[in-house]
Amino acid sequence: MSTTQYGYFLIADITGYTAYLSQSELDHAQQTLTALLNLLIKHTKPPLIISRLAGDAVISYGLRDNFFQGQTFVEMIEDTYVAFRRAIDLMVLNTTCNCNACRNISSLDLKFFVHYGEFGIQKLDNHDEMVGADVIVIHRLLKNTVTEKTGCRAYTLYSDAAVQQLGLEGICSVMTAHTEEYEHLGEVKTWVQDM
Repeated sequence: MSTTQYGYFLIADITGYTAYLSQSELDHAQQTLTALLNLLIKHTKPPLIISRLAGDAVISYGLRDNFFQGQTFVEMIEDTYVAFRRAIDLMVLNTTCNCNACRNISSLDLKFFVHYGEFGIQKLDNHDEMVGADVIVIHRLLKNTVTEKTGCRAYTLYSDAAVQQLGLEGICSVMTAHTEEYEHLGEVKTWVQDM
């Protein structure tokens, strides 16, 4: 039986992954993506707990009662983005290979998705799987209209629930208000930070 928990969900998702992988030689693409995913794992620090990896994403959560202060969390995300961009720039600068995988490294970028809500942890074999309506919300936020409506390719998308719980209302003035609509979930108010 799962106990209801309250906390934050964070997904760090590599932008352009599908196009990059489908147009690249697998061995070099895999080296690049492994390095970038390892960087994201390294930057996912306690009190965040990695739930799982999903190809191009690191999915983590943190419990409400033992979490970052709001501004500290925002800065951690920004620091992770800067490290990711620096890694991309260094890969581009240091490669002499002309294969598609190496030529297209610069097409990759990073998005973050942040939500707050309730969830349970379900034990499946040796894995802890998060379950609940708010877990569905964070995954649905991955499919959004942010780039089409704002032009942002690299961004952090905060649900309004996360903004309220983290006490980030003061910095929303430098973010873009955005709304998504999902079947069975209704309207989800969000805030977009252009990275």
